[in-house]
Amino acid sequence: MNDEASDDAAIQIDTLNTVGDALSAAFIVYDKNDLLIFASRQVLGYFPVNSQFVEPGTRLRDFLGALYDSGIRFRYATRDRSNLCREDWIAERIASHWRERSDQTERHGPDRWTRIVKRRLPSGYGVCLFVDVSEQKKREEQWRADLERVQLTEEILDTLPFPVFVKDRNLTYVAANKAYCTLRGMGVEQLIGRTVYDILVPEAAVHFDRADRHVMETGMPAMIAEVLVRSDGAEMSVITRKQRIGKPGRYFLVTSVEDISELALAGASGGVKVEGDPSNTVTSLSPVDFPPSAQVEIVSPEQFTGRKVLLVTADTLVESAAMRTLGRFGIEACTVHGEDEQAAFLDMARSVGLAVDLVVIDTQMDFRSLEIAREHGIDVLTLDGFQLTTQLAYLIARHFNRRRDAPSLPAPPTDDWSIATEAPPESQVDVLVAEDNDVNRIVFSQILEGLRLSYVLAADGNDAVDLWERHRPAIVLMDTTLPVLNGYEATQKIREREAGQSYRTPIIGVLPQAFDRDHKACLDAGMDDVILKPISPDGLIAVFETYRSPKPSIAAG
Repeated sequence: MNDEASDDAAIQIDTLNTVGDALSAAFIVYDKNDLLIFASRQVLGYFPVNSQFVEPGTRLRDFLGALYDSGIRFRYATRDRSNLCREDWIAERIASHWRERSDQTERHGPDRWTRIVKRRLPSGYGVCLFVDVSEQKKREEQWRADLERVQLTEEILDTLPFPVFVKDRNLTYVAANKAYCTLRGMGVEQLIGRTVYDILVPEAAVHFDRADRHVMETGMPAMIAEVLVRSDGAEMSVITRKQRIGKPGRYFLVTSVEDISELALAGASGGVKVEGDPSNTVTSLSPVDFPPSAQVEIVSPEQFTGRKVLLVTADTLVESAAMRTLGRFGIEACTVHGEDEQAAFLDMARSVGLAVDLVVIDTQMDFRSLEIAREHGIDVLTLDGFQLTTQLAYLIARHFNRRRDAPSLPAPPTDDWSIATEAPPESQVDVLVAEDNDVNRIVFSQILEGLRLSYVLAADGNDAVDLWERHRPAIVLMDTTLPVLNGYEATQKIREREAGQSYRTPIIGVLPQAFDRDHKACLDAGMDDVILKPISPDGLIAVFETYRSPKPSIAAG
């Protein structure tokens, strides 16, 4: 009978230990005399006590005293209970074991928490369960810390003087500070969960959505000049900065709006004007000027005057926007539409000693464009269409700002350069080109040589008049922004000298796209027509076919 009883007891002990393993918990069982009758093997893993204190028959008081002596009590006791002596501490614990129910969580280490559940049964037997809840407590503390951090972030954002807002990967508003809500004339609850298509008219929504998607998809920060209209109808010139943050699958778009209205002077790079009614509903978009200082960090625009930039793109819309921007910064620029044109242009520039400072390549072009620029030892920027139309001035300025060690720009030559060799006095040339920009002179030379036309180049308005008098060209291409005499004045002098003669020389004004509005001024000065930069072979052919007789012979290709 004793053997059977021992076997049964062993089975019960194994069963209880198995239950403890399944629960990932430790527990003790004691009788109505507070003598231990069972302690699971997990107890020694929870508390640093000697195994003799968990043997059956051990007094509960002695087990608790061993816990006190292990040091757990002193290291992590709360301040209001830290002065309890050993006997008072044990007595308090014994009292809690005689309650019908007790449930509390104690900290037993720098990062360990234990839940202690006690039950006293009607029979007098007691059970005390120890559960490690450290991971749960860590998550709770992390959750509280995250919540505090979110609240602190929101408070910081709301105290910022400039507008800031955040969108998720679906470009839905998830946060906006008070400054942005004030700018929009909307409450934060009217923004959260919505997109620009919900709050703006379609034309404006497409503009903002395009910029947001570019940054979200490429991860490349954007800096865009714009004019916004406040809810009170007042305009403000701003620089909008967009940046993607987060990890793949959980990206967010953070946008800040910096008011630069006091700096918004004429003569800067193009931006987008966003107009609206008093309720701040955007109604239209139009070009706007911005101060160079807002677009080019700390570099003044004078540092770019005379810089020579070659743009390589086949996109005419991108070309038009980019050339307007570069012109406003005083950068001498021209465009080629393919790798062959790029190679020919750079070869000619090298042959006449003209240094090109930078080649800007549309990412849609072939990789060979990059190789050609590198073969000539010229710095390269590769930009996509969005960057070329919205951020070109800023990115070029940043490039030159990073190249402070670059040699100073050479002083412009006082004499015409070698490609402008004049034709013999007695010969009549096909074309007189009045152009002071070295880069544009190369472009004209390439095109006219490809068309097998003879030509002479004038560097200023006075030279243009003298060369017209000497060669009587079949047609004159007259830049309007010439030194000494501008294009209007040079044209008027030519018309005065033609007075009373039977032959009238066709004079075609050449305008930057930014000055297309000056078309009437050209006609009033005596010009016959106007073409816009950048110049293309097809554009010149159309002019020659209209104004020159006989028509020029055109080389194949």
